[in-house]
Amino acid sequence: MSPAHSPSPTDELTEREAQVFEQAVTKLVLYGRKVGVPPEEMISLLDSGMSMRGLLEFLAAKGSPAA
Repeated sequence: MSPAHSPSPTDELTEREAQVFEQAVTKLVLYGRKVGVPPEEMISLLDSGMSMRGLLEFLAAKGSPAA
């Protein structure tokens, strides 16, 4: 899968892609917890329309010493 390709719900992931995806989600959840944002809040933010990029920026800001 190329970086420009966004998977749709009907796309099948290869076993390797599924492993990479699972590792990325695990790291995201762990980092979110570290900066005080539980998984449920991250899901709520995404459900409300926040982009994945926006979520990453939000978490980075929460983890910043200036936050």
